[in-house]
Amino acid sequence: MKSVVGSAFSSASFGFKAIGDIWMKSFSSLVGVPLSDKLRGLRRITTTGNYIPEIDGLRFVAILSVVLFHVPGQIPLHGPNVNWFWYLVSNGKRGVELFFTISGFILAFPFASHVLRASKAVSVRSYFLRRVTRLEPPYILAIFIRLPLLLLVMHKPLRFVLIHGFASLFYLHSLIFGTMSAVNPPAWSLEVEIQFYCLAPFFAWSYFELRPKWLRRGVGVGFLVLAGVLQRIFIPEVVDSRLSLSILNYVQYFFAGFLLCDLYLTDWETIPAHWTWDILSTILWCWIFLAYGWSVHLFLPFAVLLAYLGAFKGKLYRAFFRTPWVSLIGGMCYNIYLTHNLAITGVADVLHPWVSSAKGSSTSKAVLAYAVCLPAVFAIGLLLYVVVERPCMDKGWPSKLIRWLRHRGTSPAEVTDPPQFGQQPLQERLELLS
Repeated sequence: MKSVVGSAFSSASFGFKAIGDIWMKSFSSLVGVPLSDKLRGLRRITTTGNYIPEIDGLRFVAILSVVLFHVPGQIPLHGPNVNWFWYLVSNGKRGVELFFTISGFILAFPFASHVLRASKAVSVRSYFLRRVTRLEPPYILAIFIRLPLLLLVMHKPLRFVLIHGFASLFYLHSLIFGTMSAVNPPAWSLEVEIQFYCLAPFFAWSYFELRPKWLRRGVGVGFLVLAGVLQRIFIPEVVDSRLSLSILNYVQYFFAGFLLCDLYLTDWETIPAHWTWDILSTILWCWIFLAYGWSVHLFLPFAVLLAYLGAFKGKLYRAFFRTPWVSLIGGMCYNIYLTHNLAITGVADVLHPWVSSAKGSSTSKAVLAYAVCLPAVFAIGLLLYVVVERPCMDKGWPSKLIRWLRHRGTSPAEVTDPPQFGQQPLQERLELLS
């Protein structure tokens, strides 16, 4: 029986890969360029040069769940035929916790590598400077796109726009007002990310210096439990409050990422890849998005940690998360997250006359809403990713920009090295990452 089930999962994994290959070859025949090469050309450029496609695949699940959750909030669709679907997507907000765990893994990685594998020490100055040069440009642009809309479309007073815009720009809105950002509500989670980003070097050095590893992991697991218990006791279970919108209410998810990073760097080869991880992951993913009750807050970090292990070690899930288009969309998640709410609002305004009419069933309206929203959201996210974020992944872009500004008045013959932001040859990108 065991061999039969294992063969079934192996066949499913092979079939999934084959279908993906057929789709990519079909598309390639239309555009005349191998799709896999095109997708790799859009792939994120990492600071260390270490690209882990499963991480971007997990980001895909996180951003998709968040987008699915926000659509019904802006396009009210109700009816007996779709209520079951709203139940399924109502926990899509947990995509935020999925993001926090991924951030814990990514931020811990360089510090943990230095401590556990004696790799190059991390420069704290470079660590923070990289945040400014890589992630701030798309964030600042997204904020400034929304400010005139608040003023001209929503008719907010200028004083309101300036005050809330300033607070959002510096990731202080939740701390000052105790509410989600009035400029871009989903940005509340980015404020939590910034809080952890500032604390991550201290947390990483404190955690990964613990020896032996069983003690370190015991402390990590204990922290996950203790944080969940203390949060339920001291932090009100309301959406908008300074405590509930702060790192104090979500720190255990980042530490779940620390635990995953610990395993990845030390005992990864001792964890066998097996189809049983696919079964466990399926159960866990269903629980993550369907479970309700007070206990969810306590067990969710552990469920996410194990589901993420399954993404690496399950044969079927690993094949899915490594699929080029899945990891590509996941790699664009930051820009999609910044702009998805605005895109959904625009689609809602267009669809409102038909959705609010008596014509059509609730099912057809729901299908249309998602059929229009999802492409719009991902298209706008892709545009911002290609134009802004990906060029900023080149850590040398500030100096290149300065050089370009200095040479603007120089004749073309005198400019021997014009900058091509984000479009350098592969060899040059590798040199930048070394």
